[in-house]
Amino acid sequence: MRALSLLAVAAMAFGLTALPVLAATGDHTAQDTADEKNCIPLKRIRNVEVLDHERILFRMTGGDHYLNTLPHPCPSLRRNKPIMYRTSLSSLCSLDSIRVLETYGGGYYPGASCGLGEFTPISDEEFKALKDESRAEKQ
Repeated sequence: MRALSLLAVAAMAFGLTALPVLAATGDHTAQDTADEKNCIPLKRIRNVEVLDHERILFRMTGGDHYLNTLPHPCPSLRRNKPIMYRTSLSSLCSLDSIRVLETYGGGYYPGASCGLGEFTPISDEEFKALKDESRAEKQ
């Protein structure tokens, strides 16, 4: 699991939007379905996109999308700002936290830590609308 979180940091540090898919079989088990509201399986995370200081989109293998709305605003969390997460489980859960990475002197350093909220499944249309809304706010 540590390797996956380090790869996520490395991918985001270099401005890549797609995370590597590790051990992604595409199999969607009953356990995956039961835990989706509180947890998402790490092996299925394909892409993570920060929308603003309260919302993060997760694109999964198999075409699923999840919106995570943080229970409290995270002031340093911004669009296109790298984040990292660390978990000892095979899932990222609503009780876990993310850490915003700050850039100083050409390197990345851990910044604010913010708790995640529930993972809400969203449709392809909702996913696209949220991304478009986020881009429009940036302009």
